[in-house]
Parts: sequence; C-alpha cells; structure tokens
Amino acid sequence: MTNAKFDAPPPETLIFLRQISKNARLNKHQHFNAAERNKFYNNIFGSAAILINVILGSVLFITASNTLPEITKWVSGFMAMIAAVCGGIQTFFNFEKLFEGHRRIANNYLEVQRESEQVLAAFADNLIDLPGLVKQVEIINEKYNTVNSNAEGFPTNDKDYRKAKQY
Repeated sequence: MTNAKFDAPPPETLIFLRQISKNARLNKHQHFNAAERNKFYNNIFGSAAILINVILGSVLFITASNTLPEITKWVSGFMAMIAAVCGGIQTFFNFEKLFEGHRRIANNYLEVQRESEQVLAAFADNLIDLPGLVKQVEIINEKYNTVNSNAEGFPTNDKDYRKAKQY
C-alpha cells in the first residue's frame, strides 16, 4: 500500500519549511562559531593585559627597592604600551558583548530549527494536514524573520560561514 502524500511531489510549503530549517541550522552554527571566536579574542586580550600588568607591578615593586638596568625601564615602558593597547582593543571591540549576542542569536536559530523539524515530523506522520502546515510555516517564518532582524547587529564573517557549512 502506498501513501499518495509521498508519491506526489512535495508541496511548496513543505519545501519552504525545509529551507527555513536548513537556513536556521546554518545560521545557528555561524553564530555559535562567531561567539566562540569573540570569546577567544576576549580571553586573549584580557589575559595579556592582566599578565602584563602583573609583571609591571612586580617590576615597579622591585624598582622601588632596587635600581634596575636601563633596559628594564624601556621594556617596562613597552609592556605598559602593549597592556594599554590590549585593554583598548578589548574595550573598543567589546568581545564579551559580542560573545553573548552571538550565543543568544544562535540559540534563537536553534529554536526555529527545532520547531521546523517538529512540524516537518508532524506533517510526515499525518498529524497535521496541508492547511495546518501552512499555518505553522507562517508562524515559524515570522520567528525566523525576527531572529534575522535581531542578528543584523551581530554580523558573522566568511570563516564562520565556511566552518558552519561543515556541520
């Protein structure tokens, strides 16, 4: 016994929902990748600034008690500049905020993907009919468009996209 629902070409609504699910999955991975990249940058620049400041504090403590060679003063000055640059980069790019934003957007795409997959499964199991599918697709598409609008403030790069396509 064959099921006429699967013998005919799939309805365009079903194709559209599959595309939303696929796009949501890709965008989810892109934003998770971007979040991890920004977390890495935040950790690198923050750790470098902290480490350099600890070293400088130690050097200044020694300087107060002993006289150091001239080169130590130059190295300390150079390290102070590097620490200031690291702190400035971390503040300017606000990697922590970007990390949190990308994670939130990725989780929103994950929600759209899971809802899409749930509706696809319900349709495949004959739990909803074509008019019900159309209604669910409209709701999911609205959510997807909202997530896309929210994601505009958190752009990803080409490397995030290429990495996301590997999943």
